Amino acid sequence: MRVPLFLLIISAALCLNAQDQPTGGDLKDIQSKRLKLADQLEEQGDDLGALEVLEGLLKKDGNNADLIRRVVALQLRNDRVESAIPLLKKLLEIEKGQEPEYAAVGRLMIEAEQYESANSFLEETAQKFPESAEFPYLLTFSLSRSERWEEAIGQFEKTIALAKDDAELLNENFYFRYASTRERAGQIEESVPLFRKSLELIEKSESGVENFAFKATVLNYLAYMWIERGENLEEAETFALEAAELDPTSGAIADTVGWLHFQKGNYPRALAELKKAERLIEEPDPVILDHLGQTLAKLNEQEFAAEYFEKALKLDPENAEIKERLEAVKK
Repeated sequence: MRVPLFLLIISAALCLNAQDQPTGGDLKDIQSKRLKLADQLEEQGDDLGALEVLEGLLKKDGNNADLIRRVVALQLRNDRVESAIPLLKKLLEIEKGQEPEYAAVGRLMIEAEQYESANSFLEETAQKFPESAEFPYLLTFSLSRSERWEEAIGQFEKTIALAKDDAELLNENFYFRYASTRERAGQIEESVPLFRKSLELIEKSESGVENFAFKATVLNYLAYMWIERGENLEEAETFALEAAELDPTSGAIADTVGWLHFQKGNYPRALAELKKAERLIEEPDPVILDHLGQTLAKLNEQEFAAEYFEKALKLDPENAEIKERLEAVKK
C-alpha cells in the first residue's frame, strides 16, 4: 500500500490518454500566449507562477484534458494534493479512465487522508469494475482508517473472494491488517486464525531484516491481545519472548513482556521490563506509563505510582480508569 507519491504522479499524469479539446480562434490564441508564459515561468523555477497562469486558463477551458493534466502535475509537485484530486476525478470522466487510473486516484485520496471521500469514490468505482479485487482491497484501508470496522471486514472478505489465489495481494500484511480489524471490531476469536495465517505466510516468504521486524510486530500484537484479556498466557509468553528476541529495541514489545509478568504476579520483573519499555519508546506513551503506575502500586510504591498515573493523564486526560487508579493511590 505504501506507494511513493512520484508513482502516483506517473500513474495519474501518464496513464491517462490525452484528448484534444476544440477551442475557438480567440481562445486558442490567448491560450497559446499564456501557455508560453507558463513555460517560461516553469523554466525559471517559478512553479507557483506557472500554476497560477494555467489555473486561470483552466477556468475558461475546463474540459481540456491536456491542460488539466499539466495543472495536476504541478499541483502534485508542489504538495497541493487536495486541489489535484478533483481535477484527477474530472480527468477520469473526460477520458473514460480504466481500472489502473481509478485505483491511482483512490490511493492518492487515501494517502491524502481523505478517508470518507475515498470511501464514497471507491464504493462507486467498485460497482464500475465489479470483477476487480483492487477496489474492495483499497476500501479495507479507507474504511479501517475511518474506524468503520464492520464495513471494512466486509471488504476484506470481498477482496479474498475476488483475488482468489493472488498471493501478491493476499500476503502476510493483508492478513495481519484483516486480523487487527477483526480484533478492533471485538471479534477476538475470529481474529486469531488470521494472525496465525499472517505468521504462516511470513515463514514462507524470503527472510530478511524487514521480515524479522514484521514477524515481531505480528507476534507482539497477538501476545498482547491475549495478555490484556488474561487468556492463553502460556502461548502469549512464547510469542512475546520471541518478539523481544527478534526486535530487542522495541519499546512496545518490552511493554508486552512487562505486562505479561504483571499478569503472572511477578511485579519486580514486570517493573524492570516496563522501565526498559519507557527507555526504548521514542515518545512518552500513556499505556506504558499507566502500566508502570499499576506495577508500582502493586509494589506498595504509592507515591511513585501516582507520579506515573499523572504523567499518563497528561497524555490521555479523558481516561476514566487512570483517574480512578490515581485517586486510589492518593488515599
